[in-house]
Amino acid sequence: MSNFQIGDLISLKNHPYSLNQKTKIGANALMTPPLMVVTEILKQNKFNPDSENEEKLLGQVLGTFYNSKNCNYEKFWFNIDEIIPITNAEKENIEEDNAGKKTVPTELTAVKKEYKGKQVILNTADAELGKKKISWSEEGDKEKFRTESYMDFLPPVMTVIDVVENSKFLKDRRDPKDGTLKKDSCKFLLKCKWFNPSKQSFSEDFIPFNIVEEVIFDQEKIDIIQLGMSGSKLFKIPKIIPFEGHPKSQINNTLVEIINIILLNHKVRIVYSDYFSKKVKSAYLQDFDFESTKFKITDLAKNKFPDYSSSVFNDIKKLSWEQDKFYEINYTDRKGRFTQRIITNCSTSTFENEDEIEETFIIANCLLRKGDIRHFRLKNIIERSTLTKDFENLIM
Repeated sequence: MSNFQIGDLISLKNHPYSLNQKTKIGANALMTPPLMVVTEILKQNKFNPDSENEEKLLGQVLGTFYNSKNCNYEKFWFNIDEIIPITNAEKENIEEDNAGKKTVPTELTAVKKEYKGKQVILNTADAELGKKKISWSEEGDKEKFRTESYMDFLPPVMTVIDVVENSKFLKDRRDPKDGTLKKDSCKFLLKCKWFNPSKQSFSEDFIPFNIVEEVIFDQEKIDIIQLGMSGSKLFKIPKIIPFEGHPKSQINNTLVEIINIILLNHKVRIVYSDYFSKKVKSAYLQDFDFESTKFKITDLAKNKFPDYSSSVFNDIKKLSWEQDKFYEINYTDRKGRFTQRIITNCSTSTFENEDEIEETFIIANCLLRKGDIRHFRLKNIIERSTLTKDFENLIM
């Protein structure tokens, strides 16, 4: 037949994904062809009359894509030498994990039971959602780049309202001479409904069941996250941070505060702030490995300096620094830049600065700098809090 199978992703040879799926689209992004799903495969048993070696004519495939201009699905036939396969790495990993677990239904009642009332999306969705375009400009001798999502051809989430048999499934399926498979197609079609923004109404179409995938949201995960967000609770996620200079010591988890839950077409993305790196990051829900905690950030700090409730003068030089403790500090560097950091394995030392004046430094592993050793001028530490044993239990 060919190396293509129904459900495979294809496109024209000039698609940026022909290089790899991290390739960004420059120049005129509108010239980018759509990703398509192989919907039918036609084998050619005839010989090429122009071939001296009696080579058979190339087969053809029918590609289906979502036209984001008219918000409908379109199909086109292509010779095999006109297209290239597009590898969907994420989908391949899922299929490897599910190998041998999923069976393809062969009866209409089974397909109806599996799909009717469910939400589905065209197989191109993951790859189209990850598509990026880039623009750049020059200011003097510096180049500036701006990357943004390119959503053309991203298919919608659809609801399956019925399932029918493909009346053309057996037509010309086999060669009448030798019975070999001539045309491969799908036996069952899903009647799908989706909102069509170009018409401000709803559209319907019959789509082969094996070129779509079911859209499933892990509601249990979402409920746990929402409950934690409502109480401003921290979550912990696995992240190993080794301590420079302490080869047998490391952190196994980082703490995060979840900021937003975002629906990106057919996927849920979690936006969170990393308590250690102080960076805002995001991950898809299915990839977000987390554990909820009962703690807020404020629950994990004690013995704050300066203590404004005390009548005693707050002298940072009188603070003790225990090596096995974790401290959160607010710090300004020589250039006046402010940072919040978590440090541990602290020791004090005195050095001459660039002005040949002795200064006291705190030498510690800094979690803002991935556990590397950093030197902090004691006089530049504005605030300090001692982190509790609960904090240590969460991260170690």
